[in-house]
Parts: sequence; structure tokens; C-alpha cells
Amino acid sequence: MDAFLSLPTSHCHARQPDSVPAIHLKNEIKLRTATTEESTSAIIHSVLRIYPLSASEQVEISFVTSNKGNPLILCDNYLFRCNKTTAQKKYWMCTEKGCSVSVHTTLNKELICLNGVHNHLSSPEQLEAKLVRNKMKKRILTETIPITKIYDEEIVKAKLSKSAAAILPTVIEYRSNMSKTRRKITSVIPSTVMIEIPELYQQTLSNERFLTIDLFLKRGQDRILVFASNQQLELLFEFCMEDLRVAFCLLPNKRGKTYTALMEQLKEQVNIVGKQFNPKRFVTDYEPGLMPILEQEFPKALHSDCMFHFNQVIHRKITAFGLSRDYLHNESIRDQCRQLMASSLTPIDEVKNQFKRLQTIMSTLLGDLLLYFKHQWMYGVVSIEMWNFHNVDHRTNNTSETYNLRFATRLSRKHPNVWSFIQLIQCEHVRFEHTLIQLDAGASIPKQSKKKQKLFK
Repeated sequence: MDAFLSLPTSHCHARQPDSVPAIHLKNEIKLRTATTEESTSAIIHSVLRIYPLSASEQVEISFVTSNKGNPLILCDNYLFRCNKTTAQKKYWMCTEKGCSVSVHTTLNKELICLNGVHNHLSSPEQLEAKLVRNKMKKRILTETIPITKIYDEEIVKAKLSKSAAAILPTVIEYRSNMSKTRRKITSVIPSTVMIEIPELYQQTLSNERFLTIDLFLKRGQDRILVFASNQQLELLFEFCMEDLRVAFCLLPNKRGKTYTALMEQLKEQVNIVGKQFNPKRFVTDYEPGLMPILEQEFPKALHSDCMFHFNQVIHRKITAFGLSRDYLHNESIRDQCRQLMASSLTPIDEVKNQFKRLQTIMSTLLGDLLLYFKHQWMYGVVSIEMWNFHNVDHRTNNTSETYNLRFATRLSRKHPNVWSFIQLIQCEHVRFEHTLIQLDAGASIPKQSKKKQKLFK
């Protein structure tokens, strides 16, 4: 026996320290039941009031907000409001009047103990509806998406029970209340350009300068706003990476004077940050007010337009001249029109000879189209160098068009107010920062699909 006791021993099961407090609790209840005349329920209530929760039996807590924006604790399907805060703890009381159950947490929102037993039943459907409303409210106050759309999206995500769905406000009721709440935190919608932009909208979401240029071309009208962070300006004045938007320019019109003022302001920013602004190439659509200004301000830079927009303009003229039916049903007419559009891919020193050849073989039905092409593209408004894409790497501005479509989709409305617009470009700046970090870490820019490559080459 002595030899047996001297041998090392070990348990054949894992330790369960979390069960020890529960055993002590049961023993305490049994002892008080045997030695006192108190009712069993009173004893249980009394013991639970001082019973600390162990690690494994801790009730999970989450934090929500009240209708007035005050913090609440959701614990075991009951809500608690903050009653008192000390240097080390926070004390929370059940929100139900007459219920003395309390929760103690650290200042870091970690649960310490739950004291007492509730004298009322919980309302899980009320809590379920409240959690959905909180998610809706958070999105409504931080996003520019229409309230109705947010309501519908959160309803789909929540998968509410029938009881919760029955007590949830209808979309009309909720939209009415939340529209007022959203307006309270939104600056007054301006009716003229004579507005003072609050500091909140002059900065990025990380409180850095964002409103770079604020210029009145005329007193009380024609205002130019340019939003760009210092990091974006450095990229603008050094090089341009595909799929990175480095400046958001709000212009009152598309006149040459406006574009000239914008370029002059950007050049001033160059001097401020000590950079060089000598772009080697511009790719734009066919904006008549912009083209001569770029040539004037940057005479050494190459300026090419977009092949997609070039073909689109020709297609519009085919329709305008009443040739749509012939283009659709007459293969010869369709082939001749396509040859005309393919002039943009001909070597630049052969373009004029190619056009002369087309003049001799094209149908008389295409006389108006040929005359237009001659005066607009061959010997008229737009120089051949701008619409010739032979040996050009980037023939379209599809990346810009794709971005514009995504941006318009995020706006979710055709005519947003100026504050909603600025909030969106503030979010776009965050996206820019993340994308730049990913590119610096070695991420590659998404490639065009094979379908698009065939279409635009």
C-alpha cells in the first residue's frame, strides 16, 4: 500500500474549474434550505444576488443604444442602462421599473457579475426589433443611401420572427422619423453657391485637409471646389496610376475659362508642395471646352481622346442621318461605315489616303456622313492626332467610365445634395488609401476581361 501511494498519479479527465462555483452555489442553497425557514425561491434570489459568473458560464453581453443615443447592455435577453460609473467599474440596472437586477462591468466593457433574478419575463421579439432598428439608424446616420433602401436591406438580413415583424414600424413610419433624425445632423441644404462649408466637410474622415481649392470665378457665382488630400496631390503631380482617383473637381460649367482657372489653381498647388506638374499625356472624351485648354497649358503633352467615344459619335451620326435601317439590313452599308470608323486604327500617315479611298467606294447614301466626317475629323475641329489610336497603349478611358458608373451607383440618386456628395467622396478617399496600401504591398490592378480587350483593341 505504501508503495502504491508513493507512485505519481494523475486524473484521466480534464479539469473543470468552472463547475466549482456552481457546486458551491448548490451547497449554499441546500444548507440554507435545511437551516432556515425561508422559501426556496427567496433563498435562490438571495444567493444569486452575490453569485459571480464564472468564465464558462458568463452570459454574453452586447452593447446597443437607446432611442436617445444612450448606451445600453443587452444581457441574456434583458436590457440594462448605466446607473453609476466609478474609477474601476460601471453599474447597470435593468430598464424595467421595479426590477433590481444589476450588471457590473469593467470600464473596458467586460462583464464582472450579474446580480439577482428578474421579476418579469423578457421580450425577445422587442429586443429583436430593437437590434434591427439600431442597425438601420446607424446606417442612416452614416450613409447617404435612401432610408427606404436601407430599411429593405436590413429587413432581408435580419430574418425577423413573426412576432418581431409585427411590432416593427412600417417603412413609412420609420422613414418619417428617421428623416427628421438625419436632417438634424446634416447642415442646411444650400440654395446658392454663397455658402460656408463646415470644417467637417473640409477634412477627410481622418481629420486631414481635403478641400484643397475653393475659388470664386465671379463674385457670388461660378465657384470651383477641388477635394484632394496631400497624399493624392503628390500622386497627381508625380505620376498617375490606373484606377486611382486623386482629385474631385466640382466645376460650375464646361467653359474654357473655367478649365483655365482650374489648371492655374493646380499649378499653384504644385508650388506649395514643391512638386513638378508636367503630365506627358492626357486621355479625355471629346470635350470641346477642355481640348484647347490642355493644348495651351501643356503644349508638350500628348493629348488623345477615347476610341469608344469616337465610335459612339459616329454611330449617333448614322442614326441622325436616318441610316439606322440601312446599317442594320444592308451589309455593304454596314461594312463601309465600319471602315470609316476603322480609320482611327490606320497608321497616322496613311489616314488621309484611306479617307480618299473610302470617298471613291462608299455609297451615295452615305454622302452626309462622309461630309460630316471630313469637316469634323479630317480637316476640321478635331486633329487627326487626337483620334488616331494606332500604336497607342490605352485607347479608351474605360477605367474612368467604369469608376463613374460605380460612383453614380453609390450615390443612389440623380441629384444628391452637396453634403451627401462630399460625404461620399470622403468615403472614396478611404478607399483610395486602402487601395494604395494594397498596391504598395504587391497587389495587382484587375485586368480587363478578354471580351473587353477584343472589343476595344
